Amino acid sequence: MKSAATRRQPELRRPRQVSLSTLLGAATFVLTGTAVAVAAALTVASTAMQEATVILGDAVESVRLAERLQVDLFLDAHQIRRDTRVGSGGAISTFAEREHALRNGLAEAHRYVSSPEESSMLEDAERRVDAYLTRRRSADAGGAVASPATLAPAVDELAFEDAFGALDRLVEINLDQARASQAFVARLDRRATTTGVAAATFFIAGAALVLLSARRLVYGPIVSIQEAIGRYGAGDRAARAPVVGPRELGDIARAFNGTAESLERQREAQLAFLGGVAHDLRNPLSALKMSVSFLNLDGPPPDPRVHRTMALVGRQVDRLERMVGDLLDASQIEACKLDLRVEERDLRELAQEAVELYRPVSPEHPIELSLPEAPVLVRCDATRIEQVLNNLLSNALKYSPAGGQVDVAVHGRKDGAEVTVRDRGVGIHPTDLGHLFEPFRRLKASAGAIPGTGLGLAVAKRIVEAHGGRLRVESEPGAGSVFRVELPRAS
Repeated sequence: MKSAATRRQPELRRPRQVSLSTLLGAATFVLTGTAVAVAAALTVASTAMQEATVILGDAVESVRLAERLQVDLFLDAHQIRRDTRVGSGGAISTFAEREHALRNGLAEAHRYVSSPEESSMLEDAERRVDAYLTRRRSADAGGAVASPATLAPAVDELAFEDAFGALDRLVEINLDQARASQAFVARLDRRATTTGVAAATFFIAGAALVLLSARRLVYGPIVSIQEAIGRYGAGDRAARAPVVGPRELGDIARAFNGTAESLERQREAQLAFLGGVAHDLRNPLSALKMSVSFLNLDGPPPDPRVHRTMALVGRQVDRLERMVGDLLDASQIEACKLDLRVEERDLRELAQEAVELYRPVSPEHPIELSLPEAPVLVRCDATRIEQVLNNLLSNALKYSPAGGQVDVAVHGRKDGAEVTVRDRGVGIHPTDLGHLFEPFRRLKASAGAIPGTGLGLAVAKRIVEAHGGRLRVESEPGAGSVFRVELPRAS
């Protein structure tokens, strides 16, 4: 058998462990920094897009004004009245209105200038329109009819074409600005969309990475620690938590392992002390037992009261001897000094000897034995397996205080052999099942009423495991228990 020290799981250590707060802080910093950068980029893009939209709106307004000025200029050149007023001086009134509209339109156009080039172009258009209006006013002052036919072609047509062309160039430059602004807005929109998709992808990937890292670095170690604590609570004293994950979880694992080691050392010291006491008690008990047997054999038949007293003393000595034997066996098992004398035996014979030993003990508990016809050969220490069966039968009788049948059955299978001991006693509560095979563990319902040290089942389980088998139990409170001893078949 392996000792408790050699059965312990080695701790998985890291040379340096990162703090959980550091991991969370780093993840928060990266995600927050990325969010701030993306928000800043989107803010800049939104501002630039807003400015481009303003430029686009100004260009549209400039084009609208320039085209209106071109219409006014064209109407004036062809003497087309825009109003319905008729009377003396109507042509002069109409020209004055057109001149006023042209000058106001040019002044208003300065509000929508968005570039030095456009400003220079607008100033050129103002000069040329002003030159045209000056010639037009001179023609009206000379009394000529305001029509292209009466104006001097070299002078009037040239001024009209210069003014109209200047306005046309103003329209073109604004259209170019509008197209450039539109293209810039489209590029910004594409970049903003790309940035948004990239940011969303990054955050999804970052969230997935954080979750996967949390699962590996946090959840995994927590589950490992929980499983180790569960195994230890279920009776696996060799269970230890791996020291993995962040520093805080590593500290928890080390604290648990240190506590488990301390409890294990205390238990080993306790069993070693009890083993020493049991060893010292064995010789006086043997002498006492021998003296009781001599008193029963020598001399005349004793008084009935003395006979009953001596029988009681004999039973108590036998009980003390069994308890001392359990203590010695437990200490030997923990110290890896359990000596097994393995030989090939028929499991049917061992079960039959145990049943025959306990049938006379309690007449109110009939013991039924079921054996297969074919031999069930196992390699075992016959004395130790008999010790296990005796312990199970003794418990079946003790924990059935109202009487009831006890069934013992032997089964041979291809993969092993099994002995079952079934009683119809008090049963075992589910909360006690997980701790049933711990040393010194007694059932809560019967700890004060039924004698025992709580070592019998712990020793029996270790003996069966030393043979490569298993000792299992199934129980229901008030309906009894079934203990199954599983052993490998002899090859």
